[in-house]
Amino acid sequence: MLKKIGLIGVVVLLMVATAGYAQTKKEKKMAGYVIGNYEVECMGTGMDGTQLIKVWGYGNKPDDAIYQAKKNAVHAVIFKGITGGKPGCMTRPLVTKPGAEVQHADYFNTFFTNGGHYLNFVSQSGDGSVDRIKVDKKQYKVGVIVAVKHAELRRELETAGIIPKLGTGF
Repeated sequence: MLKKIGLIGVVVLLMVATAGYAQTKKEKKMAGYVIGNYEVECMGTGMDGTQLIKVWGYGNKPDDAIYQAKKNAVHAVIFKGITGGKPGCMTRPLVTKPGAEVQHADYFNTFFTNGGHYLNFVSQSGDGSVDRIKVDKKQYKVGVIVAVKHAELRRELETAGIIPKLGTGF
């Protein structure tokens, strides 16, 4: 009997200890401004330093998914690079220093807030058509073609001191 009480006590203690470290729904939403498993592909480039990218986003409503897709597109240009699709897009990300996203977390959390500064560097392109897939009862997956202002985004990150200016280090 004492072994059962001891075992139950240990299990309860472990549950209480791990519950203290669990994130609330709001904290989880604030913790990551991008969904880590997004899809992007190059659709072409513009003469003014823009990249046309088809990107997918998830959301409870199609409009939410489009905003998430725009965040994902800017995030991909900054941290992942665009490797799939047609040639022409920069395959190398703007930020190549490991850990830079964590090191400059305050900047990027503000940059990627809903309605944040990232919207200055991305716009919906083409005729405005979107590919919409209903994943389940409450979630949509939306694909949209966006134009990311690569050159302006580079200048912004250089000004913020996140990446070195072109030509430095030679």
